[in-house]
Amino acid sequence: MPVLQARSIRTREGLVAAARAALVELGLHNTPTAVVAQRAGVSHGTVFRHFPTKTDLLVAVVQAILADLVVGFGEELAGETKKPVRPERAKRVEGPDPVKAACAALWRVFRRPEMRVVLEIYVAARTDTALAEGLEPVIDRHQATILTRARQLFPDAAVSNPEMEDAVLAIVYAMQGAAVGLFCPDPEEEVAHLAFLERLARRELARSHRSE
Repeated sequence: MPVLQARSIRTREGLVAAARAALVELGLHNTPTAVVAQRAGVSHGTVFRHFPTKTDLLVAVVQAILADLVVGFGEELAGETKKPVRPERAKRVEGPDPVKAACAALWRVFRRPEMRVVLEIYVAARTDTALAEGLEPVIDRHQATILTRARQLFPDAAVSNPEMEDAVLAIVYAMQGAAVGLFCPDPEEEVAHLAFLERLARRELARSHRSE
C-alpha cells in the first residue's frame, strides 16, 4: 500500500475514533466538527477532505460502532458459553443454553455507552433526510449480519419458524431499547428486563409451522 494511501486511511480512522469518543462524552449537539479536528490533532479542513459533510462523518461513526458491536457480541457470547453449567441444571441440559447465552451477550453489548450515540444519531435522522439516506445501507447491512448470525445460532428455528427473521429483529430492537433506556445502573431492574426479554426470545424462536 502506498505511503500516502496508508496515511490517509490512518487519518480517516483517527477522525472516526475522535468523533466517536467526543459523541460518547459530549453528545451529538455538543460535537461540532471543530471539536473532532482538535481531538484528532488535525486541521478543521482535514476533516472535510475526508468527510465532505458532518453527515458523512456521522454515518462512518455509526458504521464503526455497529461493526464493533458485532465483534463485541461474539466475544461476549464466547464468554457466556464457557461459563460452567450449575449442578442443578447439568442433569437437565447438555451444554450452554443458546438463548440465555445470546440474550446475556446482547444485553451487555447494548449497555455499552456507544449504543446511546447510535440511538442519538438515529433520532436525528428522523428530521434529517441526508442522514437517513446515508444510514439506510449501513443499517440494512447490519440487519443482514444479525440475521446471518441468528441462523447460525438457532438453525432449528431457522428451518421450523416461518417468522424467525421478524422475531429476531423484534427481539434485538426491543432489547436495544430496554438496555439504552436504563440510564443509571440498576442491577435488579436489569435482571428483570433481561429475564423478560429472554422469555420473549425463547417463546418467539420456538414458534413453528405447527403452532399456526
